[in-house]
Amino acid sequence: MIDVGLLATIVIVLIVPSVFVRPWPSSAAASGVIDVSIGALFFGLAVGRLTAVALDDPGSLTSLSDLMIIRSGVEFWPGVAAGLAWLAFGARRDGIAPLRRVAAITAPALVAWACYEATCVLRDGCPGPLSTVGLRPDGLVERMFPIGLVVAASAGAAAMVGRRWHRRGMPDIEVIVTALFSIAVVRSVASIWLPHIGNGLTRQHRTSIAVGIIAVIALVAIRSRRLRPVFSGDA
Repeated sequence: MIDVGLLATIVIVLIVPSVFVRPWPSSAAASGVIDVSIGALFFGLAVGRLTAVALDDPGSLTSLSDLMIIRSGVEFWPGVAAGLAWLAFGARRDGIAPLRRVAAITAPALVAWACYEATCVLRDGCPGPLSTVGLRPDGLVERMFPIGLVVAASAGAAAMVGRRWHRRGMPDIEVIVTALFSIAVVRSVASIWLPHIGNGLTRQHRTSIAVGIIAVIALVAIRSRRLRPVFSGDA
């Protein structure tokens, strides 16, 4: 049976960023968003799925049918790392600085994430805390506040702000790390209200917090290194 909601999600995630959000500078991804990032997307999904299965149910690693059920869980951050590695490899092959290419498609990538979160309305609904104002996910009686839509709006805003800073001269590495920090913060905050089993933090929540902390440390180190020559010259 075809999962129409998931199929529609994939189409929207692929089409919207490539049509409405151009890489900047365009020379870093001259062939277009889809051509540059489609391999990274599927490689990231594969690594994220394998990681989730290895952590939750190692026995399923030998079952192709179990591995193919993406809905059963994909580990987000290992998938992101794998996607970035794929982009870096492709950039080197094309003779482009890896940081330049990754920074160029940061905004489209954030928009793609926003599209995925927003299309929760096409899948099983948008879970969240119980609320009198909200949507009713499939199979539930109570309405829930759609956290996925808030995440989508936040991701879209991060894409616009990051793109503006990039065009105004923010270095590529800072664009990338800032984007990762934004994703980590949004996911960490959203995880507070997303339904989960138990009272403690989920693995995904803890990982997002860790990535956020690492991103802050990296930004401080990058900024300090960039400003050091200025202070040295003044001395």
